[in-house]
Amino acid sequence: MDVLDRTVAEVSGEAQSFLLSTRTPERDGFLQAVDPAVKLLGTLVVLVATVATDDLATLCGLALVPLAFAVTSRLPLQTLAKRVTLPVAASTVVVAPQAFLQPGPALVSLPAVPLVGPLPVTEPGLDYVAAFVVRVGTCVALLSVLLLTTRFSDLLAALRRLRLPSLAITLLAITYRSLLVFFRELERMTHARRSRTFGRQSLRAAWRSTGSFLGTFLLRSLERGERVGRAARARGGTRMTPYDRSASLGIADAAFALTVVAVVTARVTVA
Repeated sequence: MDVLDRTVAEVSGEAQSFLLSTRTPERDGFLQAVDPAVKLLGTLVVLVATVATDDLATLCGLALVPLAFAVTSRLPLQTLAKRVTLPVAASTVVVAPQAFLQPGPALVSLPAVPLVGPLPVTEPGLDYVAAFVVRVGTCVALLSVLLLTTRFSDLLAALRRLRLPSLAITLLAITYRSLLVFFRELERMTHARRSRTFGRQSLRAAWRSTGSFLGTFLLRSLERGERVGRAARARGGTRMTPYDRSASLGIADAAFALTVVAVVTARVTVA
């Protein structure tokens, strides 16, 4: 049970650090100086180019783009790697069977499986798996670099400048706030439970206490969400605060735009 509580607490802490990037957006780096609207559009363009690419060599080249952005923006590569590792591992598990299902010449045969027989790893299947994993890693790295170099409030202001529907922006802001409330409440309850638990529990008692814990957590999350909603309404409801409309583009914005154009041009040329 102690292992489960520590795991839940660590997951909650990592989720909060993922949602709240308060230090890296304030650093003196390349992407931090780029206008959020320009940064958002450029990132989406590179994402589309990555998703539309199937060639493994081209995807490896595109994977260098978020890495270069992270280095020039003075982002900790360890933090970026932690954010990319879990989605890449999950996608690898999901797409791994394609290495055996894709038809083509076999590179190696794994030991026979009962009721299935030998499992040959084909060359097209291995290329498909590798391209899929690199594509997922590149997309997650691009989004992570965007979130690590931009405050969430600036992203919302960029969406408003891009004339997205106000309802969609409001729903995104509420979802973001609700996720923070969710993980903070989960972390607090986990620490409280660990402080009140002494000795070892049987498996049946552990399952029973876990069910009670989950029910209490859901109720407290709903209550805290209601309190957050009432506090928001007391401060003016969901009306959006004005943002600075006089921001002008600078050298960093031009350099970022030229980089995106160069990446897309190289992608089209290779294709």
